[in-house]
Amino acid sequence: MYARIGAFLVALVLASSSLAAAQETTGSIGGQVVDAQGLPVPGASVTVTGPQGARTSVTDGDGRFVAPFLTPGAYTVRVELQGFKVSEQKDIQVTLSQRREVNVKLEAGGVSETVQVTAEIPVIDTRSTTTGAVLDTASLANIPVGRTFAQTLYLTAGVSSSGTAGQANPSISGGTGLENVYIVDGANVTNTGYGGLGSYSGTFGSLGNATPYDFIKEIQVKTGGYEAEYGQATGGVVNVVTKSGTNNFRGSAFAYSQPKGLQSDFKQFYASNGSVNTAGTQISDFGVEAGLPVVKDRLFFFGAIDPSWSVTTLTAPPTFPLTSLGGVDRNAVIRCEGNAATDVRQSHRCVVLWRPVAW
Repeated sequence: MYARIGAFLVALVLASSSLAAAQETTGSIGGQVVDAQGLPVPGASVTVTGPQGARTSVTDGDGRFVAPFLTPGAYTVRVELQGFKVSEQKDIQVTLSQRREVNVKLEAGGVSETVQVTAEIPVIDTRSTTTGAVLDTASLANIPVGRTFAQTLYLTAGVSSSGTAGQANPSISGGTGLENVYIVDGANVTNTGYGGLGSYSGTFGSLGNATPYDFIKEIQVKTGGYEAEYGQATGGVVNVVTKSGTNNFRGSAFAYSQPKGLQSDFKQFYASNGSVNTAGTQISDFGVEAGLPVVKDRLFFFGAIDPSWSVTTLTAPPTFPLTSLGGVDRNAVIRCEGNAATDVRQSHRCVVLWRPVAW
């Protein structure tokens, strides 16, 4: 009996480890190389170059290749083989958890000749049954949206308000808002008690954002047909990957403010027993971020900090003694979070929120 219990516990641990390891934080590029007659070309050298360096592979007997575990971003695919012209295709956008298919036709000629391919890459991953959308920072920068990643989820078809679960916990594909799974850099940040985003209270709703908005690289919202490793969800799955360092040093500073003067007046509510009303709100945040290579093509660093706070002005009912005070400000720190991440190429990734969390 004890042997059976021990075997069960070992299987449970292995299953949990597999589940954690299965969460996707990268994308991939794959395809087939053929000649002018459409026949597979084995042994061709395929070099995939991106923000974290180059990766080279060789096509198999069917002319196929795969470049896995690519950080989301723009890549260039270069195919070379003796007796054929070099084929090069640029600006291939790799997104979170998706495969980009790049099929290459080589033309006979000298190796010194290069053919620039400008064909469109299919944006639909035909290998996946998942429905939903991938939201990247470049697109979100051009859309008027809130300063939390929970507010960006409403840009996806099939995502709507959940009502009582709060704005930070949207309803996905008809779920209640507390049936979703939230994953950041492969770590499940779903509240274990209620199922909400980050820390959650049955009275006040979600108390955090899981990760600051400006640290996010891409957000993948899975509304249906998602893989078996996301079995804990009966609503939707939100998979987030944060920014990382590249071979180029880069950094930025930012500041945002939502002043009370740009808001319309709050509708005041009056009851026979009195009620406290909101007269105005102000939300502000600022921060800095920077990424750089530690060892070119191998080790990268990214760090950021983003303190944020809000001020809510409240007024007492006309019949209350405290009415003479007028507007009373309630100050609250929404978040004061930092993020430092170190990427080791083809080895491991460690994400730190002022403490090491390795996986």
